[in-house]
Amino acid sequence: FGSSAFCRLPIATSSVDFEVAAMGAKGSKGAPPVDVHAILGRIQAGDAKAVEECWAHLDADNSGVLEGEESKKCLQAVVAELLSNMDTLSPEVVKSLAKAAVPVFVVKTLDPDGDGKITKDEFSARILKAMTPS
Repeated sequence: FGSSAFCRLPIATSSVDFEVAAMGAKGSKGAPPVDVHAILGRIQAGDAKAVEECWAHLDADNSGVLEGEESKKCLQAVVAELLSNMDTLSPEVVKSLAKAAVPVFVVKTLDPDGDGKITKDEFSARILKAMTPS
């Protein structure tokens, strides 16, 4: 990437900064951090324009696709933010996240190579790991 700006991608009350490439009007080297906290609040309220604004900050090269470092940094920031703010999320958000995450977690835990085969030993070891706190 060329020049860069920082994009704040908060989910709850704090922010995780991650570097994204900046192009043209999206910022330049030394640009102040983008406060996406307010943008995400508007997204939660159903503001479609805020979704476009957030995307513009994430898709720094204006390609229409988050790939490579853009994708990696976006995913890392969202995961970090969700994990660091899990205790501050509303029960509705936690329930929604759990409904989406549990099926993926169970499949990845019980059949990590995706071959469709689970032996009794694999099941026993993996279900214990999945169901006991770390």
